[in-house]
Amino acid sequence: MREQALVVFYVAAVILLLWAGLAAVARRFAPARFSCLSRLLLGVGAAGIAFMPIGGVPLWVRAFSFHPNPCLPLLGLGVVVWGRVVLERSWFGREDWHALWSFGAVAGTILYVHPLVATDVDVYFWGWERGVAASVLGALAVLAIAGGLRAGLLLVAALAALGLDALESRNAWDYVIDPFYWLLSLGMLGAILVRSARRPRRAGTAAAGTP
Repeated sequence: MREQALVVFYVAAVILLLWAGLAAVARRFAPARFSCLSRLLLGVGAAGIAFMPIGGVPLWVRAFSFHPNPCLPLLGLGVVVWGRVVLERSWFGREDWHALWSFGAVAGTILYVHPLVATDVDVYFWGWERGVAASVLGALAVLAIAGGLRAGLLLVAALAALGLDALESRNAWDYVIDPFYWLLSLGMLGAILVRSARRPRRAGTAAAGTP
């Protein structure tokens, strides 16, 4: 039963991501508002691509053989993007995006880089202590939601998935961070910091040019 649920979970994730990608491309070339039928047709097309055989193996199988344990925040981001480009619903605000990129960058750096700095400490091992990990993640989720961040719901989803053993890994950290989410977060957070650094400089230049 668990294996069947995992298959459904993985297939749905791939279809949603492909659906969002197709919708984003379609909007670029046809910026007019989509009808419900157009959105459904894009969804059908995404499902067809997901089951398209490549070398005799469906695309969704190849996707998860390449990345078999995507974390819940990464999958949640895919759902949020899908809602934005397909349903035209902005479920996350700027603060939510900043919080997600910051969490991914900090958590991933601690988890993946610390062995190079502190060889006698294994943070990943603490993920096997599910009670401790769940308490930490639960506290972060409560703080985020209490602070008005909907992004905290992704941590709640990760806790629920951990309780259900929804992913192949049984380590709690794998439910909230993975290498792709970490690298994506570093890139996005870096872009945000660069834009923030350039904005005052441009404002200062404009002010200097004002008589």
